[in-house]
Amino acid sequence: MKSILIIFFGLILVGCSQSNYANKKTVISNMSDFLKVNESVCSQYKSSETKLYGCGSAISSDFNLSISKALLDAKVFVADSLSNSIVKNETSSINEDSKGITRKYDSNEKSQIFETSLTNYKVVYQKTFQQSGRFRTYIVVEYSLDT
Repeated sequence: MKSILIIFFGLILVGCSQSNYANKKTVISNMSDFLKVNESVCSQYKSSETKLYGCGSAISSDFNLSISKALLDAKVFVADSLSNSIVKNETSSINEDSKGITRKYDSNEKSQIFETSLTNYKVVYQKTFQQSGRFRTYIVVEYSLDT
């Protein structure tokens, strides 16, 4: 009987630890909470061959601006997966004088997203938390590749 009770309580503890951390929180009070909530929200949505997911997060002192910025962040993630290019600009210069040779090398890379239509996306997760007196919003969008 004692061993059955120990196993039962062990299963309850394991079940409680597997639940979504973000669902339990309303306030993000420190960096540890932020990382746990971020992992809890974004890790449950994995892209596949038929669907792309974009997880966006933003913080603002204005509630609606926090939502708008998080939605834009999530859509940018999806658009970057659909249509992006990397532009690389390199410059190299060599100066020689009586003191020796001076070489300078600069490399500039940036990712550019060209016009991408994201019609028919769907918001599958949205939650706003309080963080340091401001609003932290998480939004996950789903984009179907079958259309």
